[in-house]
Amino acid sequence: MKLLLIMAIESHAKEVRKILQNNGVSVYSETDIEGFNTQQHKPDISSWFAADTYKRLSKLFFSIQDEATVAVVLEAVKKHNNTNPECENYPLHAFQLNVEASV
Repeated sequence: MKLLLIMAIESHAKEVRKILQNNGVSVYSETDIEGFNTQQHKPDISSWFAADTYKRLSKLFFSIQDEATVAVVLEAVKKHNNTNPECENYPLHAFQLNVEASV
């Protein structure tokens, strides 16, 4: 099993919901998050947030899925980012994490 995480600014939440629905993820959770770019530490994540210190209202989506479903969703996120000009400054960020154990 894999943990699928997707982060997006608030205005892209509908697109994420559509990606999940269209790619076999019928059960997921989402929560509000706030993102900041303080510019104090400069890791190599230039596309993470815009180059200012304003707060960004964002969403975090997560779901536990099989590896095949997660692979399809990651590819859909990649395609979405590459084909939507509004994602140039605010791309969707998607991650796959191993689920080592669960109870």
